[in-house]
Amino acid sequence: MKTVLRALGMALVAAVVLSYLTNYDYLWGGIRETWLRGWENAQIDDLPFRDHVRTLPASSNPQPWPEGPLWGKVELDEAGQAWIEESKTASFLVIQHDSLVYESYLRGHDATTLTNSFSMVKSITAMAVGLAVQQGLIDEQAPVSTYLPRFAEGDGASLTVQELLQMRSNIPFGEDYKDPFGFQAKAYYRDDNRTLLEPFRVDGDPGTVFRYQGGNTMLLAEILDAVREGNLSQDIANGLWEPMGARHDAFWGLDGDPAEGAVERAFAQYYATTRDYARFGQMLLDTGAWKGQQLLDKGYVTRMITPVNQLTDEVATTYYGYQIWLGTTDDGLPFSIMEGLRGQMVITVPALDLVVVRTGYTKSKGKKRFLPEDIYTVIDLARSLL
Repeated sequence: MKTVLRALGMALVAAVVLSYLTNYDYLWGGIRETWLRGWENAQIDDLPFRDHVRTLPASSNPQPWPEGPLWGKVELDEAGQAWIEESKTASFLVIQHDSLVYESYLRGHDATTLTNSFSMVKSITAMAVGLAVQQGLIDEQAPVSTYLPRFAEGDGASLTVQELLQMRSNIPFGEDYKDPFGFQAKAYYRDDNRTLLEPFRVDGDPGTVFRYQGGNTMLLAEILDAVREGNLSQDIANGLWEPMGARHDAFWGLDGDPAEGAVERAFAQYYATTRDYARFGQMLLDTGAWKGQQLLDKGYVTRMITPVNQLTDEVATTYYGYQIWLGTTDDGLPFSIMEGLRGQMVITVPALDLVVVRTGYTKSKGKKRFLPEDIYTVIDLARSLL
């Protein structure tokens, strides 16, 4: 028995040493955050595991959501409440006409709980690009090589910023969240995302294929760092979080020690409250404005929520814009959705002047019109309250 234990111990030590020598030591942190807690991959409550974050301070002029005429008077029916519980929903918030309609929290969450955005923050990164566009720092139609010279040769020479925004780079990053050795796991858990990005290049004609990949979002963040001082957290904190009146601090996970030049993980790890997430939805609903103040250029926001196929003839994608998903309800109402792993959602339905936020621990694998079918369930539940 002692021989077996000694052999296992030596094997473990060898595995640890090898992981550090081959730059796979991030796996141990990932295992601690996920498998040892009973999850297959990252979860919405992993903020305590973030060693390095940047803080987006609560607004100096916090603006609470007003209570609408339905507040406190409507409830989900029995079937709706059953879905909320069975789907491991953590929060469900409905806002119409800029006012609260309904709110519920489950699984130990409340109005002050900070949860991981996952890919909802891709839309927020696109908003940061929009801020730079309106300052004249970035041209959507410019080649990426204007800002990142390593793309000046080969297939990448014609790659544009807009094609990155629309997930049309044709760069083979990969987007498998369950592969611990894949690009996405490395981007989420290991240090130094910029070194991870550097060797990737366009493989074929850029713009001709829609492929949803977080690497595109990471390149957008790198472009931002190339054209301005500061960082991505400051872009959003100053340009949106402060003027939108956020009630609570938010946090953005970094890929290492900020003293050593670490950057935000632009595709995930934004932590905020449900009510503060809703502010992004209201701002999109008002085409970049917040209570009459234009924060994001109206034209940019319009392009952001315009289907890719309406801005180019190169692909037929009808369900995506600039780092944001798009769809229509069963009765034909267009909506946009900031959507993330585990079914994090900020949904806007302009025809109903409606914002819906759902956070949770799981989402259905089913699809409906290219989108997770849970999106339609969440919209229907919100509409049932109106």
